[in-house]
Amino acid sequence: MGLQQEIASARQKIVKDGFDMSVGELIRIYEKRELIINPVYQRSFRWDESRKTRFIESLVLGIPIPPIFVFTDESGRWELIDGLQRLSTIFEFAGVLRNVNDVVQASFSPSGTKLVPSLNQVIWDSASESDENSLPLPIRLDIERVRIRVEILKRESDSRAKYELFQRLNTGGAGLSPQEARNCVATMLNPLLFNALTDLSNNVDFRESTDLTERAIDEQKHVELVLRLMSYRYKQYDSAIDVHDWLDDTLISLAQDQTFALEDEKLIFSRTFAVLNKAL
Repeated sequence: MGLQQEIASARQKIVKDGFDMSVGELIRIYEKRELIINPVYQRSFRWDESRKTRFIESLVLGIPIPPIFVFTDESGRWELIDGLQRLSTIFEFAGVLRNVNDVVQASFSPSGTKLVPSLNQVIWDSASESDENSLPLPIRLDIERVRIRVEILKRESDSRAKYELFQRLNTGGAGLSPQEARNCVATMLNPLLFNALTDLSNNVDFRESTDLTERAIDEQKHVELVLRLMSYRYKQYDSAIDVHDWLDDTLISLAQDQTFALEDEKLIFSRTFAVLNKAL
């Protein structure tokens, strides 16, 4: 197959659409639960107060916001693929963000503002119109009218397209490490597999045998090592493929394989490292 045919074939796997939506519209469809932002399978909400404040300042100043990516599920709702930090900050500022327990959490107020000092400690809305800390209505409406590009991956797309897109968007620049992206994909596809990978990565014999640095652990290298062993046992490694690409594909195969004996693999892993740690 030639280059043009390969490109045409790959493009057919992704059916997409896109249009601009206002911040107000995104808030409302989130409140109606037509937009799902699930921190369980995305990177944890890691923006600190300073970064959230800078983003709200940018929003107020009308600085363009990068597009967000969503996937249309079988019910027609949108599932967020990329843009968690930005949308979570907006929703938290507006006082509508729900936590992992589906409870609306306390709203966020900017602190330490630089370009707009008067924005410091301002709240989105208040029951009292005379509250000086409440965001003035004209400014709140300006924010609600800010438009964000929404790129939509339709449900007619190839079944792997969502996970492929998630990995490509989140493993470059200041995004996720390769294994952090895989962890998110594993959680999307097969939570039992994700739990097994994380549980085994904390196995005492495994931890003592590998003796990884704290930095490596922060980058989820210990989980990657567990996945590597499981993957090598699952199918033969193709040396013509980059190991990270191979692990990406193998993880999806493992997660979708109904016949994969996960409990047996967990037992083999534990016994193997018990022997290794004793020998070491």
